[in-house]
Amino acid sequence: MNTNRKVYSGLEELKQHFLSFNELYDICLDGDYEPWYGMGYWDNTFIPFFIVQDNKVIANVSLSPMVMVLQGQSHHVLQISAVMTHPAFRGQGLSRYLMKHVMSHFSEQYEFIYLFANEEVLDFYPKFGFVRLDESSFRLKDLTDFEAMSSDWRKLSIQNREDKNLLERFAKDHRLLSKTLSFEPNSCLSTYHFILQFEDSLYYSETRDCLVLMEFEEEDLKIYDVFSIRPFKLEELIPTLIKTKTKEISFFFVPDTDFGGKLEVERDPFDDDALYVYPEHKKHLFIENFVFPITSHY
Repeated sequence: MNTNRKVYSGLEELKQHFLSFNELYDICLDGDYEPWYGMGYWDNTFIPFFIVQDNKVIANVSLSPMVMVLQGQSHHVLQISAVMTHPAFRGQGLSRYLMKHVMSHFSEQYEFIYLFANEEVLDFYPKFGFVRLDESSFRLKDLTDFEAMSSDWRKLSIQNREDKNLLERFAKDHRLLSKTLSFEPNSCLSTYHFILQFEDSLYYSETRDCLVLMEFEEEDLKIYDVFSIRPFKLEELIPTLIKTKTKEISFFFVPDTDFGGKLEVERDPFDDDALYVYPEHKKHLFIENFVFPITSHY
């Protein structure tokens, strides 16, 4: 590597380079870590490996150790994310260098590694032994069994002290979203979504002590996640969530119920958020139709 370049890793080393790092994130992935980072939620479970040249962050690969629960079995896995190179330094093998470093140091420490890739880099990750797996979509279009009912769901704001305390509580402790495919609580990851991805989609019910990440689009309801300390059933939550005009519900996770055979499931390859897993032989762990919860993505 160029002698003017140095590889750094971890949150402590990031602190002195955060502004440049965040600028790279904005340029490459059109994002802004500042609201989340500034509130102190970024912790040592989200590990950046980045290259600095002349005090400027020019490339990065981030790692996130996680515990995935598949069919009731726990698996220690590693997510790779925020793979990015400054446009002025592309074509110099920087992402390849960081990926080789990560794979050589961490591939034996976890049961498998996964990542999500956009359509511009679909040919890049197979070079490191990753194999693509197609996920599925889960939709409920027949809502005749449900009648909209009034409830006490209210929208939360991370800027409100009381709401902030609620969100922190759910981030630290909640039941598994799905017995089929879910992740153990990860406060760093959950707050990332509360603040950066779903800030306008946070709804809380005091009577149920439950947080739902959801969004209405015309006659469709999108349910991204459910955070609850108590056991819950989607069948019982849905009447309190839908509106009288709601005609379809999309689930961004694997529901534990098929709603009496009415749940529509189909393979739904999506090139702009394609799942890759390493090593290839681990693909047998997954059932035919599955989807990683959207709130498991960095």
